[in-house]
Amino acid sequence: LDLFILLGPRPAEVMGQYTALTGTPFMPPLFATAYHQCRWNYNDDADVRHVDGEFEKNDIPYDVLWLDIEHTEGKRYFTWDTKKFPDPKGLQNMLAERGHRTVVIIDPHIKHDDHYTVFANAKSANLFVRTHDNSTFDGWCWPGSSSYIDFLDPAARSYWADQLQLDAYTGSTKHLHVWNDMNEPSVFNGPEVTMQKDCLHARGTVEHRDVHNMYGHLQAMSTREGLLRRGSTGAAGAQRERAFVLTRAFF
Repeated sequence: LDLFILLGPRPAEVMGQYTALTGTPFMPPLFATAYHQCRWNYNDDADVRHVDGEFEKNDIPYDVLWLDIEHTEGKRYFTWDTKKFPDPKGLQNMLAERGHRTVVIIDPHIKHDDHYTVFANAKSANLFVRTHDNSTFDGWCWPGSSSYIDFLDPAARSYWADQLQLDAYTGSTKHLHVWNDMNEPSVFNGPEVTMQKDCLHARGTVEHRDVHNMYGHLQAMSTREGLLRRGSTGAAGAQRERAFVLTRAFF
């Protein structure tokens, strides 16, 4: 048992002592504090434009519109259903012209599909969580059979950040931000609706039981890194927009 006693004595000093242990939060973008419009689920481009138009018509301010999993192609993250959303860049740019950002859902489970580039490249680079016998872990979540990015591996975190770059994420723009959901991680057919405690991370060197509470934190960290890298317009660290990441699990 690790026990930390914060002696204060004043509340401000307690908070300072606490954040000395945990680190301080990043400053969020200003729009993070405004009204966000989100529900499951907007059907298509026309539905989104209708909702946006009703806000405008009724003079109701909002800053962000969210898209759940049905905007993707068959629940493959980093993709768009091009029949429902034939021009995702145009949609995001239209919303941005009215002062609205777009947030899309991107979960850590990757649909098992060898023709899906995000899955195939991660599999070939051995970037997924492994089972206790060192095979690729397969669990059930929204897309069905899925594998889970091993965010404890620096190479996997870098790979994840790569997927958020404009030249990799087809249909994305600088106005797009991210919601990381189901990252406890959720495994519908697993014990306690998560993965087995003896699953392996970091190239087989760490068991899941020791890092379960870090998984969502590391995904959010990787997502933020990708958005910051995407938003850089100068030398490293220069003129970067603040990233917006909402994560269901954190540490």
